[in-house]
Amino acid sequence: MLQRLSILALALWGTALSAQNRELLGEYKIGIIGRDQEDAIYQAAHEGAQAATLELSRKYSIDVELVILTPNQAQGGNQVTSLAELFIEDADGLIISPQDSETVRASIEFALEQGEELVYFESQLPEIPVLASVLADEVEAGRMAGREILKKLPTKGRVAILTSDDPSPELQQRMQGLREVLSYRRIESTITTAPDYQSAIAAIVAAEQADRNDLIKGWVFLEDWPLLGMPALPWKPHELPVVAIQSSPSAFMYVDQGYLDALVVHPYYQWGVQSVTTMIEKLHNGQSPEKRIMRTTPRIVDWRNVEAYRNNWKQWLK
Repeated sequence: MLQRLSILALALWGTALSAQNRELLGEYKIGIIGRDQEDAIYQAAHEGAQAATLELSRKYSIDVELVILTPNQAQGGNQVTSLAELFIEDADGLIISPQDSETVRASIEFALEQGEELVYFESQLPEIPVLASVLADEVEAGRMAGREILKKLPTKGRVAILTSDDPSPELQQRMQGLREVLSYRRIESTITTAPDYQSAIAAIVAAEQADRNDLIKGWVFLEDWPLLGMPALPWKPHELPVVAIQSSPSAFMYVDQGYLDALVVHPYYQWGVQSVTTMIEKLHNGQSPEKRIMRTTPRIVDWRNVEAYRNNWKQWLK
């Protein structure tokens, strides 16, 4: 690791003058790194980042180049390699949804030591402060899910909650908000699973089979793992109310077929817009955000607005 960082230090030192020259000419290079380029969430964030780059380039008559280096995990890509590429590219600013690993932490700390500006989106490393963090309001997402499922439950009906067997801080925040609304009286059980489609379906099937007294009257999925494949839920359409948080486009078939009553979704496109806007305002105008943590508000998608949301995804993934 020390050898890798030493090489990166030499690369940055050798290109520092070119970065200064670009700034004088109103030219900037910004890199954005999500977690997996195959994930539709990051594709939407990329689209938002590109739109903001174009708009602000025109507004300020500057030349901003956006370099997208979100890794392809299926092909062995990772964020450390992407960060190294951005260092070599001599980016003026880095935007990243950081994975919590020792190597990613070391790379981010190294970039900050070299004077790079950084913006987190989606998640953050709280102990490593940066220019700004564009984060989802996950507690409110949990509250929204609770309010939506209560609308569908019978009087005194109780729900099962699906979450990870190793919950991230974001999942813990969703659970916090959900419990605030439901309280223990409306929660029958909490089911944990590995974060993938097959494991999630298996956990749901096992929970339903164990519910011999038919006490589970609805489900809340804190992530969209059960929706990432063809419908295999162990109940018929419209039989049980279901609400899911942060769903990908694959969830549309579940809404269409009557398996899913509502989605709580985050503004993935806006994450890219807000991150790039914050970065350019700092690089070009020297303006830091009033608040280092900017929370984006989730929204509800159901049968009333699902077509509009479907069209959003068509634009983002074109």
